[in-house]
Amino acid sequence: MSFSKYCTVISAAVILSAGTISAQESLRQRIAENPLVAAGNGNVYPVPDQEAPKTLKGFKPFYISHYSRHGSRWLISRADYQRPMSVLQEQYKRGNLTTLGEDMMHRLEIVCQAAESRYEELTVKGAQQQRDIARRMFNNYPEVFDKGAKVRARSTIVIRCILSMNAFTNALSGCNNTLDINADASKHDMYYMNWHDQEHIVPDKDMRAVTDSINKANIHPERFMSSIFKNPEGISQSFFSEMYMICGNVQGTTVSEVSFWDLFTTDELYSLYYCSNAGWYFNHGNSPAKNNMRPFVQTNLLRTIIAQADNAIGDGEFAADLRFGHDGNLSSLVTLMNINGLGASVKEIDRISEVWSITDIIPMAANLQMVFYRNKAGEVIVHFALNEKEATLPIDTYQPAGTKKSSNAKFYRWSDVKSYWNGILACSPVKD
Repeated sequence: MSFSKYCTVISAAVILSAGTISAQESLRQRIAENPLVAAGNGNVYPVPDQEAPKTLKGFKPFYISHYSRHGSRWLISRADYQRPMSVLQEQYKRGNLTTLGEDMMHRLEIVCQAAESRYEELTVKGAQQQRDIARRMFNNYPEVFDKGAKVRARSTIVIRCILSMNAFTNALSGCNNTLDINADASKHDMYYMNWHDQEHIVPDKDMRAVTDSINKANIHPERFMSSIFKNPEGISQSFFSEMYMICGNVQGTTVSEVSFWDLFTTDELYSLYYCSNAGWYFNHGNSPAKNNMRPFVQTNLLRTIIAQADNAIGDGEFAADLRFGHDGNLSSLVTLMNINGLGASVKEIDRISEVWSITDIIPMAANLQMVFYRNKAGEVIVHFALNEKEATLPIDTYQPAGTKKSSNAKFYRWSDVKSYWNGILACSPVKD
């Protein structure tokens, strides 16, 4: 059975539950109320508004399996800042900037100066996000992190991920200095932490023509360009998208007091986010445009998660497995797992935002927490939280024998979860 067949029913269920307000109208309204929504994967980590679930009677949490994106970072390269900066400086010399354009240039100068030589690095806020998440995890599940508990932490070999891991584990140690934390970042673990399919084991398709067509149909920078340049003729319209990327990123840096949101209208932010979100779905979601294959790049990661959970259940050596990587890893992982119906497969571009929204899936420091509980009878159940909000799977929830309702929170038998995921992995082209 193909992964797409797994998702056909799920996709229909999500679409039918959309109600009278379309996903597009809902998204536009969210952006109008809070422009940060439009930042997508550049958004700062949202402070969770949900408490951890109450432990079911007779059950005790004993193990946490986790995967996190690094915290807020600067943009990846100097060119990300200097391309739009050089345009503004050149047009300023020519006297072609409006008053608003000159103001924009001065704002961007502050950002460029702060970012100098820090490209792709973790920001101060990014480290704090990880510390805060760690402390909440400790406070929510103190039984897991009791005296002498062993914690295994792994990071990709990218420095912002290593520093995210360090911030997280240092915060845990601050909560309990008796924890035995084994932290490492090595190429040895990259086969599952951040696997790259250079041999094309997982089939892929070049979607640039499609995404270019979506961008052309939806992104209209004319008003924006005219507000910045007296005569925008001849200036690359990529300037519009580049400033959007900076706009969404700066909130997580040391110069978050600088803002560019006022330069964009709600419709412009919506269109930019709409196109970005679609591109992420093609590359990391269960997109039929890529033959529903791309989530399988996380096959090794999901197999490792299952195996390490089984080991924790069996020998109890590690109380937690903490993993720190990237947005692409996490987004395709939760798709492969079909967390919150994210494994849905939709053909219509306008329906992508009904099942997939990167601002909710992969903000900076985004994370998946899988908390395992056990009772004296040896039953093992698990609770899922994506960005510290309860997450679901399309399988039956756990219900103790002889009861009508076990809890308002959703718990699943680990045996059922593992069986469901192994059914999906059976279709993977990535072999053991």
